[in-house]
Amino acid sequence: MPSPTFVISGLKLINALLRFLGRNGTNAVAISIFLGLFLPGIAEALRILLTPAIFILLTLSFIRVDNAAIAQQLTHPLPAIAAVLWQMLILPLLATLICMTIGLDQIDLGVLTTLFMVSAAPPVMSTPIFIWMFGLNGALALTISTLALIIAPFSTALFAYLLLPDTLQVAPLSLATNLAMFLIGSAGLGRLLYYVLGAERINQATDHINGINCVVLFIFAIAAMDGVTDFALTAPFKAAALFIGVFAIAGVQLLITFLIFYPAGKQTAFIAAYGTGSRNLGLMVAALGGTIPELAWLFFAFAQFPIYLLPWILRPVAMHIGKTETAAP
Repeated sequence: MPSPTFVISGLKLINALLRFLGRNGTNAVAISIFLGLFLPGIAEALRILLTPAIFILLTLSFIRVDNAAIAQQLTHPLPAIAAVLWQMLILPLLATLICMTIGLDQIDLGVLTTLFMVSAAPPVMSTPIFIWMFGLNGALALTISTLALIIAPFSTALFAYLLLPDTLQVAPLSLATNLAMFLIGSAGLGRLLYYVLGAERINQATDHINGINCVVLFIFAIAAMDGVTDFALTAPFKAAALFIGVFAIAGVQLLITFLIFYPAGKQTAFIAAYGTGSRNLGLMVAALGGTIPELAWLFFAFAQFPIYLLPWILRPVAMHIGKTETAAP
């Protein structure tokens, strides 16, 4: 039986590690995706943890939901509502119209599934956490993410019905139900912990919550990399094309969104763009029950690279925007 001194020392070490990870979140998350790539031996074993990891990440985000901050943000609701409409309705509608123009039966099933996930998925729930880390308006990011999650079961079911064929064996109503139950469960647990712990304790534990978020993201990264290393070794040119493709798609969505929302201010445009470029593809995989074609799985796995690296890549831009808006009269 471990001695009390050993246990206390262990708890202090964990506490210090979580605090360190929380304060260095952008760097820790960026490094974790590459560590996941170089641990193919345990990726397959951890794949079963993919859905639980998504649930925990959502719960951690809902713990941070500040009702007062969202209520205050909704006194000027136009930026948040416009961002949600753009992310969850307009962009997937454009993707759907393009696919219908080409002819759905002419498009590979894996490509269709990929387009559905990357256009219809809500923003990753770590978005508000990183926006807070950047020193920007985390309440706006949180409001956008929360509203996007509320309408996600309905919007994703609609675009699944329009885009995905019956051969994928995904009923829109089943997709909406799975997604709704997943979100309700994580939101309920997150809010319960919020009220049990209290807002003051949660604010004091910000670094620790961010640290836990980094640990879970690391586990998620390893699980998501299942099969990626083998694919990259056996088909390096296809892997390189996918790697470039996921960054190109994220970059195009980011740039277009930033330009569209620029009249609302650089900070608002950046927050809307960040959420649009970082989609919660894992939530879509979980809602689809894992019944996705191989190409869609590989895209989901490679898409984690921009998702994990964007906080590190965009941090200087975010810090510059924050400084310029603070300095503005």
